[in-house]
This record gives sequence, structure tokens and C-alpha cells, in this order.
Amino acid sequence: MLRQRVVTACALLALLAAVLLWLPYEGFAVFASLVFVLAAWEWANLAGLAQPRERLAYAGAFAVLFAVLAATGMPQQTGLVVVVLSLSIAGWLAALVAVVRYPAAKAWYRPAALKVAGLWLLVPPWLGLLVLQPAAPRSGLIWLAIAVIAAADIGAYFAGRRFGRHKLAVHVSPGKTWEGFWGGAAANALMASVIALVLGLSWPAFALFVAAMVLTAAVSVLGDLFESMVKRERGIKDSSQLLPGHGGVLDRVDGWTAAVPLFTLLYLLCGR
Repeated sequence: MLRQRVVTACALLALLAAVLLWLPYEGFAVFASLVFVLAAWEWANLAGLAQPRERLAYAGAFAVLFAVLAATGMPQQTGLVVVVLSLSIAGWLAALVAVVRYPAAKAWYRPAALKVAGLWLLVPPWLGLLVLQPAAPRSGLIWLAIAVIAAADIGAYFAGRRFGRHKLAVHVSPGKTWEGFWGGAAANALMASVIALVLGLSWPAFALFVAAMVLTAAVSVLGDLFESMVKRERGIKDSSQLLPGHGGVLDRVDGWTAAVPLFTLLYLLCGR
């Protein structure tokens, strides 16, 4: 199982590197759309659409939506993008309340509401990636976002294994601990500090950069917890079996769904 997981992870990383380094913007847009259309197909099941025809129709609607948004140039409309991303973050604040109150409060778990929630869950990260891809040479900002999410995962894994005692959200994801959470935050603070020193940022910019990276890492954990909560309520372990050893596409981008909108919003408001 571990070997299969490692092989799949290496293949995914190689594919992502090839896409980011060699595909033009239009090709990247198609790739990002495909990823989130697959995620929509999986989310349809979590939202109660169990029949293949229903799931295909739901995913197809997202494919059309992404094509229309790209064709109308929405990723280049900065003001509108800021509004959408801000609404996305407001939604994640509501998701945080749902995670904290689970399982005592389950008013959110209604198939109709979850179907609509797919728009909030999947469109903002897709939009954020299309904003970030041309914003720095060789998709540098996307690589930074990936590094932030990965550092949070790696730091949480090792800190949790070594020091984990206090459960972060026992009813949602029993394996996560507060010690792991702070380990991920520390890993990001260290990584961001090194990057800031290499870039020669002034101390105010240094502090702002580190805080932004740590906050993005923390929000990525919320994305993971939210999907785990929905899967637990639906009685499903993995969103699908598309990725051997990893589950589904949504299982791999759950942290991205929360982190990328915040990362992009911070870039648009503070980093340009």
C-alpha cells in the first residue's frame, strides 16, 4: 500500500511539473479544468448523486461553466475575482463552524445544499490557479502554494507521530492532533522565513509573508477536515478510487480548495 502510494505520488508530481513548466496558459487552463471536473464528479457522489448518469451530468455542468468563465476572461477581471474569493473565504468561516460543532449540529447536511456548495468548493480554487499561473515566471506562485500545503502535511505528520496527544477534531478526523497542526504551522514558518531571507524582504514584509504562509497552511487543514466531515456523514472512506493508494482527486485537492482561494486573495490584495 505504501509503495503504491509513493509511486502514485511521484507520477502525480511529475505530471504536475510537466504541466507547470511546459504548457502554455491555455493548456494549463484545460488541465486545471479537467482536475476540478473530476473533483466535481466525485463531489456529486458526496452530495447524494449516486447514479453514474447524475454524476456525469453534474461534472459536465462544471465543464461547461469552466469553459464559459475562461472564454469570458473572468480570471483577468481582478475586481470580480477578489469578490468571488472573498465570498469563498466567508464560506470557509461557515465551514469552520460546521466542523467545530460536528456532530451536534448537522443542519448543513442536505443533498440539495451540498450540490450547490460544489460551486463554492470548486470554482474559487480553479479561478485562483488561473490567476496565479501567469503571475510569476514558470508558475512560481503555484509552486509556492504547493510547497505551503505540502509543508503543512509533512510537518503535521511527523509532529503528530512524535508528539500527538490532543485530538484536533476527534469526531471528524480522529488521526489529526493539535500537536500535528502546530508542527505543520512551524514547518511553514521555517520555510517561509528561509524564502523571505533569500528574497531579501524588509522586516515588515518578512513578517507579513510568514504570517500569510502560516495562515494559508492552517486553512488547508480546514479544507481537509471539511471533506472528511462530509465523507463521514455520507459513509464513504475515499471520494473515489481514481488514484491508487490515494483515493480520489478530491482527496488530493481538498486542502487546495480552501488554501488556494486564500493564497490568491492575499496575493491580489497584498503581494502584487
